[in-house]
Amino acid sequence: MNRKYKLLALSVCSVLTVTSISWQSFAANVGDLNQDGQVNAQDARTLLSFLTGQSRSLNGNADLNNDGKVNAADLTLLKRSILNPGTSGSIKDLGTAPNTSATMYEDFRDGSSQYFIASDGWENGDPFDCGWYKQNTSLDKGYLTLTIDKDYSGKYHYSGAEYRTNDFYHYGYYETSMQAIKNDGVVSSFFTYTGPSDNNPWDEIDIEILGKDTTKVQLNYYTNGQGNHEYMYDLGFDASQGFHRYGFNWQPGYIAWYVDGKEVYRATNNIPSTPGKIMMNTWPGRGVDEWLKPYNGNTPLIAKYEWVTYNKQ
Repeated sequence: MNRKYKLLALSVCSVLTVTSISWQSFAANVGDLNQDGQVNAQDARTLLSFLTGQSRSLNGNADLNNDGKVNAADLTLLKRSILNPGTSGSIKDLGTAPNTSATMYEDFRDGSSQYFIASDGWENGDPFDCGWYKQNTSLDKGYLTLTIDKDYSGKYHYSGAEYRTNDFYHYGYYETSMQAIKNDGVVSSFFTYTGPSDNNPWDEIDIEILGKDTTKVQLNYYTNGQGNHEYMYDLGFDASQGFHRYGFNWQPGYIAWYVDGKEVYRATNNIPSTPGKIMMNTWPGRGVDEWLKPYNGNTPLIAKYEWVTYNKQ
């Protein structure tokens, strides 16, 4: 057994006395590898044996992260779900697997981030009633969390969280798997952006879920600072209750937005053309009560993201 799996074996031992969680926590019995109706330490042992070559087959579905593979990342999610019911695998994943062969594929479920960094130490002014803090981001629960919290430094009213790529991306298909925040006055987002801070015109393509009504998603874009293209789409589900896929296909003549792989809206007028950074943030609003409803100060509030893909097209 190599060092990597020795470490996995040692960590699995820590879950052996944990009370099992019901298989209903996972979609389609994912993680119930001995098919006894429960997901517990015995299933973790079974998966470890498979990964280390001690057994050659599995009786149940071990692809916890829906990426089409069974590997150490699935074992990590299984252990976290057993130790911490209510996190990772116990959140309903109602989208489908990411495009793992995309031009850029960032899987936050493995506890790391290759392409993104956290904004830290500044604010953007209205309508964002917060400062951005790296400490409000986390990758240690089997997904990325972006948290709205109090600002204990006293510098701002609240603290928010933002993740952004180092690189700029242009035409292609962008997608994330996200669970939004439900709370008046806040926004959970996925978007591309560039502007004066990058010595560029303000070009932006938005997917925003407003916490006042998480059964809808707001779609919008800006071209050289010109916005007012908002479109509200009725999702038919509550975006705060599980992970769903949200994406857009940006091309020279149009932007087409998607929910769980289905096109839901298309814009064709004055389309932005400047490459931008891929971004996600969560924030409370100020001065925009008619749009978001007044924020009631509830904290902490957490949006969750499983992965992000960009595919050049």
